[in-house]
This record gives sequence, C-alpha cells and structure tokens, in this order.
Amino acid sequence: MDLPEIKTSIKQPDEHFSINGHSLDFKLIDFWVWNQSDLIENRNRGILAEFIVQKALGISSSSRLEWDSFDLKTDEGIKIEVKSAAYIQAWKQNKYSSISFGIKPTCMLLENNNFSQVKTRQADIYIFCLLEHKEQATIDPMKLDQWIFYILTTKTLNEKFPNQNSISISTIETINHYKCKYEELKECFDKIKNSA
Repeated sequence: MDLPEIKTSIKQPDEHFSINGHSLDFKLIDFWVWNQSDLIENRNRGILAEFIVQKALGISSSSRLEWDSFDLKTDEGIKIEVKSAAYIQAWKQNKYSSISFGIKPTCMLLENNNFSQVKTRQADIYIFCLLEHKEQATIDPMKLDQWIFYILTTKTLNEKFPNQNSISISTIETINHYKCKYEELKECFDKIKNSA
C-alpha cells in the first residue's frame, strides 16, 4: 500500500463540524478554544514558541508540520529548532522550575520512511525561548515582553556538547550566543545565521 503524505489545507475558524452532510452547532474555533487555551501548559507553550519565532523572523510557512526533523525553515533554507521553557507551570508548584532545553541528537526520517542510522542535530540554528515571567497572577504567554530568547548555532552545540541531551541557561550563558527580547529577535538571528 502506498499512502502519500497528506498536505495540510488551511482551516478557517468558522468551519462547522458536520454529520451526514449536515452542519452541527459547533465550529472549529470551539475546538481550538477548548484544546489550546492553556498557553502555559508545556505542549501548547512549545507550539506557541514556534509560532512566535515564525512571526518574529517573517517565515512564510502557512502551517506547522508536527513530525518534521526541525521546527521552522526560513525562506532561504536555514533550518531552526525551537525549544521553550518557563519558570511557572500550569500545575501546582512548590518552587520555580529549573530551566533547561533539549538538544538531543536524533535520527533523521528519510524519504523511504526509514530512519538514518546516525544521530545528528538536524537544524542549523537553535532558538531557546524562555517565558521568564515569575508572577503567577500576571503571567500571559501572549505578552511577548514576558519572553527572552537565546540564539545559537548547531555548530556551537556540536563543538561544545556533541553528545549532550540537554542544556541549562547557565551553560548557554558561557558559550557564543545572542540573548534578546522579541523585538530584537530578527536582528540577532540575521547576525548569527551566516555563521551557521
């Protein structure tokens, strides 16, 4: 059996669910609100971080591809891995979360649906997105001034930490990187991309 890749079609928020050709009284936006409203929760925050980076860099992709080898690709072909973390979580906490980001090398999915035998970091640049706000009552991931971003090349990670699975903020601070706010993200990315 040969089932080709399904190409994503852009959905509209006012599309109705239906049964037997008849529209029901709930729409796609209802699902999105039900499923995606908790932007602090780890999974949603990670996807939101990808969206924020995509917007900051002006990347023209129309939708997200869950299973790709990297998270974003610029129009000029630079592959980006986006990771997120936060001090405050959606669950009850006794203390702030320790901040670290995954940098584990992985096997690449090949065109024949097999995986490569060699593990590598498949992006050219990593962008670590930290929701650094520490006041639970006012935390809001949509307020982009509550985020800080760390940008570094995969080449730097491979030179310094070839087999490491995660990296802390304190370690990032010791190696070549850019640290910036949202409004500086594009400028810092443009500075580092040529060394990737």
